[in-house]
Amino acid sequence: MGELVVLDFETTGLSSERDRVIEIGAVILNWMGEIVRTFQTLCNPPLIEPLNPFITGLTGITGKMLIGKPSTAEAMRGLYDFIGTRPIVAHNAKFDSKFLKAEMNRINKSVLNQFLCSLL
Repeated sequence: MGELVVLDFETTGLSSERDRVIEIGAVILNWMGEIVRTFQTLCNPPLIEPLNPFITGLTGITGKMLIGKPSTAEAMRGLYDFIGTRPIVAHNAKFDSKFLKAEMNRINKSVLNQFLCSLL
């Protein structure tokens, strides 16, 4: 048995086409369920509008918190290296997989990892 990645995104909204990732949290677990490595960062995407107050209320993330943080593109390059080819587990994997694919597409990367959903 190998390792897997548990992944969670916070985003500016629900549409992976127009909204962006603003926080990444991920851990690599070994087959015993032990944390091997972690990856966490806020991201500063190019935003056309300020963060929606609903998103700030839901996530606790403010626009000021994103100032000076890595660009979403930079953070995604780091995440790409972090996850490798490991299977990915996410709560509501449909949501996270759409955002992962959209953000990776923006940096000309492709992620073909198997996704498992803890919600299902």
